[in-house]
Amino acid sequence: MATTNTDGDGDGYEIEVLGTCKTNTRPDSQHIQQVDAKHLWSYAQEEALTALSEQGPDKCWRLITDPERRAKRIAARYADLYFASAEKSRGKVQLYWPALAAFVVKDIVEAYRYSRDNVLNGGWRNAARTSGASQLFAELATEGSPYEHSLRVYAALAKGNLWLFMDIYPWLWFVLEYGLNKDGSMNAERLTSHVSQRNAAEFQHQSKTAVRELPFGANWLGRLKGKLASDPVYAKGRSLFDTPPTWAGLDGGYGQHVASASEAHRYVRQHAKDADAGYRTPPSKYWTKFDEAFYVMEEERTEMGRIAADGAATARLQKVAQFRATKEMTATYTTLIAEIGATNNKARVERQLEELRTVAAQEQINILQPLIYDDPQLVKTMDVNHWISRASSGGLSPTYTLYFSAAPRNDDRDLQITFDEPKSPWDRTNGALGGTLKSLPNKDDRMEYVAKIAEQFNLLMSKKRAYMEHELQTIRGWLDA
Repeated sequence: MATTNTDGDGDGYEIEVLGTCKTNTRPDSQHIQQVDAKHLWSYAQEEALTALSEQGPDKCWRLITDPERRAKRIAARYADLYFASAEKSRGKVQLYWPALAAFVVKDIVEAYRYSRDNVLNGGWRNAARTSGASQLFAELATEGSPYEHSLRVYAALAKGNLWLFMDIYPWLWFVLEYGLNKDGSMNAERLTSHVSQRNAAEFQHQSKTAVRELPFGANWLGRLKGKLASDPVYAKGRSLFDTPPTWAGLDGGYGQHVASASEAHRYVRQHAKDADAGYRTPPSKYWTKFDEAFYVMEEERTEMGRIAADGAATARLQKVAQFRATKEMTATYTTLIAEIGATNNKARVERQLEELRTVAAQEQINILQPLIYDDPQLVKTMDVNHWISRASSGGLSPTYTLYFSAAPRNDDRDLQITFDEPKSPWDRTNGALGGTLKSLPNKDDRMEYVAKIAEQFNLLMSKKRAYMEHELQTIRGWLDA
């Protein structure tokens, strides 16, 4: 049974108290009542929400709207789970998947930066990716411009990273907070009885409401539609083209068109923040560097409008957002209970690998596949990016490579692993000429890659643990990014 009351926080605000409370006020006479599982799961979800939020002067927590800052915090939280699991269990359990996930999300931070600096910024420095010739090729090959493809990937990363964290983090945080006894032993009975009781519909009001209002949920998308329809910055930028060019001049009116475009770009760079409110993609603070800001905004409207209108994708997200137990998470809890009972290091490592692979299946198949990889437009974008990166050796588009370092890149081949890497010059040429390539959105191809990542990660943790943990401690330092 849950006991609930409200206490003042010292500043006149009331805070909800859930937990074991006194049922009478006589000193040294306290009857402890057990908290319902649904309240513990509310606490776990609240931990995920506040991890990506900041508290204002009014004591309210508000989600950080910048997905790049959120990503750094997510990476840090995963790294923290790795270290905290060993600390709280007194060395009996150490979560493996979060350590690997910290490196993956660190690379997502870099992917955001690449999208902005190497594509959306435009300009001569990025002409090979965003010039007129590149635009024409992209339109002919994929029915979309480089800006559109970059925004599509940016939005998909923002959506997948946020909602994966909202699902996975509470599962693992719950183990450390409520599944371990004070002596580091496992409360197996609580874990096995509570794993099936996580249900977003039964969260306390604050957590339930916060989840419903998260980005890319139905409510958020509804507000996004309204903002796209009445965006004053776009309307003003568009109006600067209202005077048609005089196409009969020596330059065929091209100079007048360029002048109008230049004015529109300048206006958008200066005013993108005026109607942001957390709905710009990327956030408006980055737009001051976009050379062709108005054209980026046009593509933003196209892509975000497409996402907002995709009812099937929204329905898939709503199903994920129920946060119900899956066979993978039930198996993960069973594996962690077995790990703490392992009698030798070999058995413990086997359980760690089992935990990593099982949570990876939850991550890739149950969460990311329906959230982002079932989007046929994203599939097209990612496949063409892979084709270009493979043909250009990463020169025109980055390869899908995981780097085991806190830095965005490293030069040690043992500390990186690339998806569908060419095995020979002929393999690269054949792929560029239309040979069969693997597809990261394809779950079979992706899980094959995940298996290789897990194998390499385990090897590094056995041979270079000091290095790996040093890098993870660096990532852990982003908790308040």
